[in-house]
Amino acid sequence: MRQPPLYLLAALVVGILPLLRSAAPSIEGAYSTGPQTTRATPATMSAQYSVASLSGARLPNPSAVEKAVRFIQTLQPEGTYILTSAGSYDVVHMDVAHSAIALAKVGHGGDAKGAMDWLLGQMTLAGSPERYRPASVDGATHVFDYAGSWWDHYRPDGEPRRDLTRGRGEGVGMVLIATYSIFQEDPSYLRHRINGVSVIDRVALAARYLAGPAIQKEDGQFNHRPDYQVSFGEEGARMILGLRLASDMLAAQGRLEESAQAADHAERGLAALLRRDDINEGMAFDYYALSIWGMATPEQAHEEFSSVREAELLSPDGVRNWDWQIDKAKSLLNRLRWWATSQSIAPAQTFDWAIANVTMGNVEEARRIEQRWLPLQRDDGGFSGVYLPGLKAGFGEPTSYTAARFILLERMLAEARAQERSLITN
Repeated sequence: MRQPPLYLLAALVVGILPLLRSAAPSIEGAYSTGPQTTRATPATMSAQYSVASLSGARLPNPSAVEKAVRFIQTLQPEGTYILTSAGSYDVVHMDVAHSAIALAKVGHGGDAKGAMDWLLGQMTLAGSPERYRPASVDGATHVFDYAGSWWDHYRPDGEPRRDLTRGRGEGVGMVLIATYSIFQEDPSYLRHRINGVSVIDRVALAARYLAGPAIQKEDGQFNHRPDYQVSFGEEGARMILGLRLASDMLAAQGRLEESAQAADHAERGLAALLRRDDINEGMAFDYYALSIWGMATPEQAHEEFSSVREAELLSPDGVRNWDWQIDKAKSLLNRLRWWATSQSIAPAQTFDWAIANVTMGNVEEARRIEQRWLPLQRDDGGFSGVYLPGLKAGFGEPTSYTAARFILLERMLAEARAQERSLITN
């Protein structure tokens, strides 16, 4: 993660923080309760990746959703990649995948397919000259197999940023989730060929990468990437879900042995994540990872929501932009930077928190969050990168990732409303 900008340090340290806190309007009861389900009652909501496409007036705030969609579309040349932010000329595989899921779920499947076609076309294949590359781990050099993965950043012409990292496991997991989101709307997509290689063959290769020793350890944990062998909660959840969905897609194409292998590695990963041994919380959403993706049982959701409150990551405004770098900083200046960042509010993590609440049955909490943040949507359809407490001031360029999370929150609230009406009717 980049160093927090100095304006946050200056604004918060000199005294704006306490002023904003005292002036901030609060939401009665906001962020004070966990999911309103009992441990014996299964969650009734569909997960965000599995809901059907829905658009128009049936969404809670169709104009806000359409503005957010248009914002993403301004970052997407027709039928191709999606930039992270305006003017950045930086294409991040995870941001493309998040945007594709959101677009697919609100009636913009064509844009989602265009983005995924471009992204899948950048995959490192078995025949790529860059498949095997040396990297250093703990001072020793290893040669890793990157087939089935991506560089973390690309230029718009498809050229990877080789000065940056590659092979992030969570990025591969996100691509699999996004591919499944499109497959659910159009099962024929798996047979679609990109540069001569079918989507399902690319799914199989991505699943093998996640299950390989460069990413998944013998105990089931997932590494961040081959040359950074640290495990995080939310990253693990993305990889577990990606493997589960890869298993479903492979089974749909009759590739049962590969399907079974992907499912087995997913469950090994889930068991490791639930053990929590050496699983790190690097940012706030690591604490509620399973609930974000609809994989938590009621008991697990209860434990996750309790851990979020115990870590004091919630405020009346949303989720704090906390990062574990605050505990690792070696200089006073860096510690102050990360402290200042941890007092600000992260819109993307807040929307993920709201999605987790919807998925686990606490819909009213999610609606309170939505109503708190709707007025903050910018005229261009995005949300500022970070907000000071009180949400009176936002800073930083809006991103496609944050807009995508907002779109999915609206789609999940529409799902909740439909289920409520069904209960009343029945």
